[in-house]
Amino acid sequence: MSQAPDAATRWKDALASWAIPDWILAQAPDDPWALPVALFESRQLQITPSHRRALEALAAGGTVLDVGAGRCAMSLPLRPPAQRIVAVDSAPAMLENSPADVTVLGRWPDVAPQAGRASVVVCGHVLYNVGELTPFITALNDAATRRVVIEVTRSHPRNRPLERALWRHFWNLERPEGPGWEDALAVMRESGIDPSVELWESEQRGGFSSLEELVSWMRQTVCLDRARDDEVRAIVLQHVVERDGLWRLSPEPRALATLWWDVFQ
Repeated sequence: MSQAPDAATRWKDALASWAIPDWILAQAPDDPWALPVALFESRQLQITPSHRRALEALAAGGTVLDVGAGRCAMSLPLRPPAQRIVAVDSAPAMLENSPADVTVLGRWPDVAPQAGRASVVVCGHVLYNVGELTPFITALNDAATRRVVIEVTRSHPRNRPLERALWRHFWNLERPEGPGWEDALAVMRESGIDPSVELWESEQRGGFSSLEELVSWMRQTVCLDRARDDEVRAIVLQHVVERDGLWRLSPEPRALATLWWDVFQ
């Protein structure tokens, strides 16, 4: 009898199932996995359960390390009491004009030595991009002197009704659903870390200033060229919502999970 794969292997295999078939990828004019900066821009940073968990462990003058920082939505609301924010991201565009005090370009955990250690390490919406999750989590733990706080969507961020509809319409392709936050939790526990968990909801983050920006990104996501924009727009309009001058990916709230643990020296 073959042995069931461990949690880390199950996580890696589930992420691998999201690979776009080569015959479709060969027709893509642009990188379908690229994320627009607009998706990470927060017009109004609010304190979330993730921020509150970080603030509990952050003393005045402390340092925050934001891994996969984007536009620092996870770390900016922590200043003050944080005096210094170090932002790590693998995308140069995310670090341009960054509000962080220090920026480190590169992939985690490869750049962990350059980033150094911090009182609190935060990591928002990155795990679903990480196939080798155990060393990633271990490096987060090693970089913190007090606490690690991770925020993820409860299911894979590409598991949206809009994107599933687009893939089905244009390519007759059914996309995967997993992994989810519970799978990440299993990997953490397998590596000897047992986080606390808080499940919560929020409105959709970021947004696009025009419908055409959103259509352009969705078209890119499903490997199409501009000639299909009218078809893409028709499907997009069935799923998105305009609110406060921004076009958002869904009218439904985001289902989120915050996972955190204290680091004992």
